[in-house]
Amino acid sequence: MIIQKLLTLTIFGTLCFIFLWTFWSENPKNEKQLVLDVSFPTSDIQQPEPETVKSTTEILKNKSTNDDKEIKNEPEKNPPSISNKLSTVYDINGNPKEYINSRYYANYLNILRQQHHQMLSILLDKADLALKNNSVYSVTLKPQLAPSNDPHDYMSLARYFWPNPEKQNGLPYIGRDGYVNPEIETVKDYSLLRKLFKDIENLGFAYYFTRNDSYVEKAVYRIQEWFVNPETRMNPNLYYASFIKGQELGRKTGVLDMHPIYRMLQSIPIMRSSRKWNLLTERKLKDWISTYYQWLETNSLGRGEKASKNNHGTYYDVQAIYLLSYMDREEEARKYSREALINRVNKGILATGQQPHETRRPTSWFYSIFNLQALFLLAERSQYFGFDGWNYVGPKGQSIKKAVDYLLPFALSNGKGWPFLNIKEFEVNSYVRLLELAYVIWPDDNYLEALIILRPKAKLEQALEYRNADWEDNYLCVWSLMTNKQLWTCVE
Repeated sequence: MIIQKLLTLTIFGTLCFIFLWTFWSENPKNEKQLVLDVSFPTSDIQQPEPETVKSTTEILKNKSTNDDKEIKNEPEKNPPSISNKLSTVYDINGNPKEYINSRYYANYLNILRQQHHQMLSILLDKADLALKNNSVYSVTLKPQLAPSNDPHDYMSLARYFWPNPEKQNGLPYIGRDGYVNPEIETVKDYSLLRKLFKDIENLGFAYYFTRNDSYVEKAVYRIQEWFVNPETRMNPNLYYASFIKGQELGRKTGVLDMHPIYRMLQSIPIMRSSRKWNLLTERKLKDWISTYYQWLETNSLGRGEKASKNNHGTYYDVQAIYLLSYMDREEEARKYSREALINRVNKGILATGQQPHETRRPTSWFYSIFNLQALFLLAERSQYFGFDGWNYVGPKGQSIKKAVDYLLPFALSNGKGWPFLNIKEFEVNSYVRLLELAYVIWPDDNYLEALIILRPKAKLEQALEYRNADWEDNYLCVWSLMTNKQLWTCVE
């Protein structure tokens, strides 16, 4: 236990060491100052955009020049030299030994504590809410049944489908891609399923940090309620997911509803050490998962989703890998993760980094980031199984890094020059989270400089709860990635 704690502290120290090297600006006029103080003027967020698309380097250079003109006595924004943070002593043989000087080391300890306690506070708040929530999570609660008339059949309504104005009864509904029909909220199976996965994830991680068995007890209860209890359980299929009113079955795209199951499956192993973990419940859950995965492999809806070229296919792969791994089919998961990563990079990314199957959508910016999140999950799983998917390069030069780089200048310019239809905003919070991870994976200084500009806007989006964004930093996610663990709460 002592060794484990020391290892954890060392990992935290490494993370904050990198953080401080990146963002601490030295102030020789005030040697006593230990507070990290980087100012972000409003012009960084709302600066007038250029008329043409510029490279990331040009945008960052222009940002720096404009800031110099507008802001006086501003701390340097570019990451300072590492050498400024090191001091030197000499051993008995006269050899130099460099170390982080006392000023930066003290600040690193301060930030370490702040970041860790903020993360833990937010996590425990979420877990406590899940613990106290006594509402029922069940597919049997919906006011309208699927065509099967079985209340245990999961059903969600197709997001972008609306009543047909040319039909008196509006049936069957017709598609308007990019425009969400609020009627989807009348069937709660989708939102309850997402809430279930997030609750179990938060309860599991809260147990990891606190060893409070109450969190595990609640997680087991939720698993029983959704997957085991004969009165409230969901049937192990998605026949009526993404259902279009006026049709007889759901659509292949409805398989996407289940993709966040990885949140639950990655938290279960860390709860098994609790005395409140229920082995019988887990055996029944595995039976459910096994039956569901067989349905995915054999039903036309599942097979059709797997064959999809866009984000639907990518998230199918993520879901399948986690399911296989949870069922202890590790070699299949290993093979699947490598083949899926190569396939999605080769067919889903161009040599420029554009994701053509996402940019053809009316909400092209959102879907470009959404699929990139799935690619990050795929790369993490492939790395876990021994294949470096992060640095895989396709036959035409395609790579995940190129997909990150392609979006960067448009994120910096608030979408100016984006050459595709985009009927929604150019939000950056989700992209900034990926950009932070990207720097850990590929230490590109452009990412750091871009983060200094983009992070204030991302935090504003969090504060305004744009797209239900949570107010939190990426601390746990970055730490997890650096220690070769799962991505945990990194992506949606």
